[in-house]
Amino acid sequence: MGFGFGRVTVARRTVSVAIVGAGPRGTAVLERLIANLGPAGPWADTPAELHVVEPHTPGAGRVWDPAQPAHLLMNTVAGHATAFPDDTVRMAGPPATGPTLMEWAREHAPGIEPWEHPNRALMGRYLAWAHARIAASAAPGTRIVAHPTRAVGLDPDGPGGRSRLRLADGTELLADAVVLATGHTDRLPSPEQRALADAADRHGLLYLPPGHPREARLDLLPPGEPVLVRGLALNFFDQLALLTAGRGGRFEEAGPGGRLRYVPSGREPLVLAGSGRGVPYLARNQVPGEMPAGHSLVHFDEAALGRLTAREPGTVDFAKEVLPLIEREAAEAWDRTGVGAGIGTGVGTGVRTAGSFDMAAVDRPLTGRTFAGRAEFGGWLREWLRADMAAARAPGHSPLKAAAGAVTAVKGQVRRLVAAGVLTGGSYRELEWFRSFGAHLSSGPPASRIAELIALGEAGVVEFLGARPVVSVDDTAGRYVMTSPTTGGSPATARALLDAWLPGQDLAETAEPLLAGLVAAGLARPHTAGTGAGTEPTGALDVGAGDLRVRAADGRAHPHLFAVGIPVEGVHWNTPIGAKARANAEMFRQADTIARAALEWAARP
Repeated sequence: MGFGFGRVTVARRTVSVAIVGAGPRGTAVLERLIANLGPAGPWADTPAELHVVEPHTPGAGRVWDPAQPAHLLMNTVAGHATAFPDDTVRMAGPPATGPTLMEWAREHAPGIEPWEHPNRALMGRYLAWAHARIAASAAPGTRIVAHPTRAVGLDPDGPGGRSRLRLADGTELLADAVVLATGHTDRLPSPEQRALADAADRHGLLYLPPGHPREARLDLLPPGEPVLVRGLALNFFDQLALLTAGRGGRFEEAGPGGRLRYVPSGREPLVLAGSGRGVPYLARNQVPGEMPAGHSLVHFDEAALGRLTAREPGTVDFAKEVLPLIEREAAEAWDRTGVGAGIGTGVGTGVRTAGSFDMAAVDRPLTGRTFAGRAEFGGWLREWLRADMAAARAPGHSPLKAAAGAVTAVKGQVRRLVAAGVLTGGSYRELEWFRSFGAHLSSGPPASRIAELIALGEAGVVEFLGARPVVSVDDTAGRYVMTSPTTGGSPATARALLDAWLPGQDLAETAEPLLAGLVAAGLARPHTAGTGAGTEPTGALDVGAGDLRVRAADGRAHPHLFAVGIPVEGVHWNTPIGAKARANAEMFRQADTIARAALEWAARP
């Protein structure tokens, strides 16, 4: 039997909620549960047991391990990071707040500036501290139970209408509601990856598949020996830091404009790298004393977004109706800045003038270019990188960096458009292209990483192969071989191959037993976008876009099973992005929605 509390019926019995995954999102859900169960919440005085299942450090999770090397950097500036909602967050639950990373750092890591990119270990310590503070804030009747293990199975239709959650240590939990905040889980190897691993077994080679950089067995790469590397995005920069600074090398100042010189330790391998584009992600703006400037939307504004989201489900064509808005937005920023410096179609092509923003040229700067060999291409690419680094150090004078700011600004609009469910199924292929393009243009490494890469090229530690690399196995020589149409000369060969990227989520290919088991049992299903014959699988775990309830194979929404974050990438968009301070962060709004729905179900009479 329950009793009325405001507009909510509160149960006298102890309610239980299990959170699977306690990285930033799982911790946000925990905070919202505690706030809604607290003195200012509608479920005040309700006895509750909150189970937190996380094999890594609670709060930090897998990505933000506080023990990781200090030379692995955050990709966002310190002044944007927070683990707590603030008064900009529009949510139904009771307000609560806590220190941002910068506020916490004043006591725990003094000297950090808001425009800097701190190391990830520091962020991990902050997130772990935030989790502990949140757990300690629970009302006396709320018990937090930590389970330092993985969840491996779930039956949402257990005894008494509760969910039965099986853990890897043999524990079984009964919970009124379960929240899946599993983050970036592993994928099954692709046929190509299995073939490359088989070749390694046959010839005694080393194949390091895609995954989290810190978990790769980079220690198996011998000093001085070549290693073929596929991927030049953020994962690559992390791997490179571990193979250079992580092995005792150091960078020294070598001139104005942030120029560096690399002093090798002698323990580095020779990195031979290529990627689909053939060039690294462009540098983020990095101006000491200045926070990144924003962009005011002109074309893809609220009115334009409103017209699109008002359409019927599955009727908006991203390529024909959305991408032109994005391109006009970026061109507007480009034009406003004036004359550019050549980045986008490549250094040496002449001065770029206002009105010449070209998405395709920015995305694929090596189209139509060939070089006699790796040495010639390396010289060209270092000049290209120097120009990009200079633009990132003075973004107010760079049309390209202005366009990057515009693309950053439209990502929030795209996120809302995807959540509205109005895109056609075929649009998701174009949406994936835009995700990649936007990451290349506006979500790259800090400019300091580009300076390091130039220095590593000058020191002979890194050589570049070019675009669209093809990897094969020379069974006679017992070596991996990599070629690129960008560069002539002899193919690159090595006894080691490193795939330096983090695979996207795809429920059909997940190696996570919890998620795979739900699908196999018909208790969850992959999400498809679009309507009728025009549907397209997105790789996401299917949930309601608004309530985030998991949908079973028959489309039925589970009343007490929720999922949030990276597993639902496709229903929502750009889910790896964390919470930004003072920005009405979606992560906290979703956490509050889930917490209140879970408690409403759990505390029903």
